[in-house]
Amino acid sequence: MTTFDLHDALLPQNPEALAIQDLGGLFRLHLKKKMTALASICFTEIDQAFVIWGLVTLAIFSLAQFSTLAWTTQAIIDAPLTGIAIGLTSGITWTLASDEKLRWVVLLWAGLMAGGVGITAYGVFEGVVFILTNLCPIWLALCALGYGLMSVGMRSHAFTAASLVHSVAIIAMPFQAHWQLMDTGLVIAYTLFLFSVIPWDMQASETDNPC
Repeated sequence: MTTFDLHDALLPQNPEALAIQDLGGLFRLHLKKKMTALASICFTEIDQAFVIWGLVTLAIFSLAQFSTLAWTTQAIIDAPLTGIAIGLTSGITWTLASDEKLRWVVLLWAGLMAGGVGITAYGVFEGVVFILTNLCPIWLALCALGYGLMSVGMRSHAFTAASLVHSVAIIAMPFQAHWQLMDTGLVIAYTLFLFSVIPWDMQASETDNPC
């Protein structure tokens, strides 16, 4: 909590603060403080992985919702995009995960995402109606499963909540018939972006903050 000293308030040491009428100076001071705060923001490797997956998720589900491309064409685009995301995020998080004995988390999500792509591709190219009509619940279920396993393995309340959110989203999907794809993308991506900027709990050995 910030405390204030009356002498400091009456006799500020900063010359820019004395020039109350110098709006340009005050603006520059305010901007400098904002830039300093921005520079202090640090995204760890885990945060970067969350952001990458969030962006890929938005791209894939936005394409599915708004594009007029055939499902087969979209599947051909989505598969390598997901593969690149798996390789990239696994690469940047592997060392940290190894140090914390959490390599299983990297392998878990790589397996879930690869499995999701495989199920999707099979449904699209083989014309499996059940899969095609349940793509959103399938992907939400995969995410719910991933977060659920993380919540148990890492004893994390945050990931338990994420698993519940994705599970509830599955129940809500029938009420969003025309926007299921976009809503699914937003639920998955928003959760990822949220985890990239807020602290989440885990009862395991903590890593040193690189910031």
